[in-house]
Amino acid sequence: MRVKVAAFDVDGTLYPNAAMYLRSLPFALRRLPLLLAFGRVRKEMRKIRPIGNFHQVQAELLARERGMTPDAAARVIREVFYDRWERVVLRTKLFPHAAETLAELKAAGCRLAALSDFPLGRKLEAFGLGGIWDYARSCEDVGYLKPAPEPFLDIVRTLGVRPEEVLYVGNNYAYDVEGARKQGLATAHLTRRPVRNSVADFSFRDYRDLRDWIFSST
Repeated sequence: MRVKVAAFDVDGTLYPNAAMYLRSLPFALRRLPLLLAFGRVRKEMRKIRPIGNFHQVQAELLARERGMTPDAAARVIREVFYDRWERVVLRTKLFPHAAETLAELKAAGCRLAALSDFPLGRKLEAFGLGGIWDYARSCEDVGYLKPAPEPFLDIVRTLGVRPEEVLYVGNNYAYDVEGARKQGLATAHLTRRPVRNSVADFSFRDYRDLRDWIFSST
C-alpha cells in the first residue's frame, strides 16, 4: 500500500474526546435536553438521502424536536453547538505526538487532509496546525455526514488520487473506519481496544505507532 494522502478526522482523533467532555461538563449539564435533541437530529441526518440543503434540513429537524421555528433553531445551532462548543474545544490539547507525526508525514511528501463532521472553524489554527493541510473541510460543507460516501469521495476527487492511495484515520469505527473502507480507502483506527475482526488496516493508540506504520507501508 502506498499512502499518498493521510486524512484525519478531527474531533476525537486529533484531540481526545474525554478531555473535551470533561471541560464541557458544566456547559452540557445546563443544556442537557437541547444536547440530547441535537444528538437525535444528527443521528437522523446520517440516514436522510438526498438531503438537499444540509443546514436547512438540520434546523428544521431541531425545530421539530424543540418546538421552535427553523430560524430560531438555526440560531441555536450556530450559537450553542458551533460557537460556544468550539470555545470549549479550543481549551483542549492534541493527542501526544500528533503534531509531530503530521509534521513528519508532511516533510516526507505525504499530503494531509482534515475531514470532520463538525465545522472546522478555528480548531486547526488554534492547535498550531493551520498551514499544513492540502484539504480541510467539514462534512457539512460536502452535504452529508459520515459514514455517507460523499465526504470520503470528496477527498479523492479534490486531491486527484485513487481511493486506495488515501489513508483515513479516525476514532469512530462505524462512521470513520467502516465508512471510509466501503469507499475503498485504507483506514487506521485510533482506539484503546481494537475491534475484533476489524476491517481497519491498522489500529493504534499512540501516534508514533501510526507514523511508523505509514512509513513502513510506503
